[in-house]
Amino acid sequence: MKKLIYLLIFIPFVGMSQKHNNGKVYDKHPAIEIVDQFIKAYTTGDLETLKSLVSEDFRMANSMNNNPAYKGGDLATLIGQTTFINNNFVDVSIKNMGGAYSDAIEYKKEGTFVQTFQEFIAWDKSNGFKIRTPFNCIFVFNKESNKIRRFWFADNTAAWKKWNLSRETIKNGVIYKDHPYIGVVRKIYYHLEHGNLKGVFQDFSPNARIYDSNLLDKEYRTLEEHIQNVTNVFTQFEMISIDEVGYPDYIDYEGSGGVVFSWSLFTFKNKKTSEIKTMKVHSQISFNEEGKIIREDLYYNATKLN
Repeated sequence: MKKLIYLLIFIPFVGMSQKHNNGKVYDKHPAIEIVDQFIKAYTTGDLETLKSLVSEDFRMANSMNNNPAYKGGDLATLIGQTTFINNNFVDVSIKNMGGAYSDAIEYKKEGTFVQTFQEFIAWDKSNGFKIRTPFNCIFVFNKESNKIRRFWFADNTAAWKKWNLSRETIKNGVIYKDHPYIGVVRKIYYHLEHGNLKGVFQDFSPNARIYDSNLLDKEYRTLEEHIQNVTNVFTQFEMISIDEVGYPDYIDYEGSGGVVFSWSLFTFKNKKTSEIKTMKVHSQISFNEEGKIIREDLYYNATKLN
C-alpha cells in the first residue's frame, strides 16, 4: 500500500514535467536575412524589392486592430503603406529595440516564422512631428522559406493618432490676460516680497509638487521640502522687490484645471555681503478644479543665489 501511494503521488509530476519539441529557434537564419531586406525596402520605399520578397498570396495586418470587420490587406496595401510613409516622413528607421534581436523559428508543422522586436522612428516632413513606437512583427514564410506569406505587425496606435492630430488645427482651451487665478499668483509674489512665507503657500494643496529646473538629485520637491528650501534662502537673502515682466497668462485647458504662466524679475540683497542681485524667474502654476495649486514649475538661474 505504501508503495502504491508513492506511485500515485509521483505519476502527476511526471505528467507535468513532460516536454514536446515543436521546432528549433535560430538567431541567425536565411529567413532573418530576408526579413532584414524587407524592413530596409519598407523604410526606403524600395517597392520592387518588396514585391520580390513576398509570395503571390501575401497578406498583412496590424495585430493591434480589434475591429471585427478588419481583414488586413494584400500586396497593394503594403505598397500603399510604404509609399505613404516615405511620402510623408523623413529619416524613417526600424531598428532592434535595445538589446533585442530577431528569432527565426522552424516549426515542425507550421514552417518558418521570424519574430522581430523593433522600434519605428520617423519625422513628419511638413510639421516635424516625431513619431516613435514599438514595431514588433511576425513574418510567416512559404514552404520553401524563401518568400514572405504573412506580415503581422504590432505598433502603438495611440502614437499614430497623436501624429494624425498634429496635422490639424485644434483648440485646447482659452487664454486669459486677467483672471482670479492670476490674482492668486500675484498674492504669492506679494507675500514673498514681504517675507510672509505663511501667506505665500496658503493656496497650495498639501500634496502639491514643485518641479525646479535646478534639481539634480530628484524629479520634484514636496511642498514641505519647498517651504524649507525657500526658508533657507530667506535666511541668507533679503527680498527687495519682485516685478512682473510683461503680464501673466492663465490658460484654461479643455481638460481639468489650468495653468498661470508668469515672468518676473527678483531683486534681492545678500545679508552677509550687502551685494544686490537680480534674477529672472519663470513660473508655471497649475490649479485643480477647486482652485488649489497642485503643481509649480520653476525656471531660474540658481547660481545667482551663490
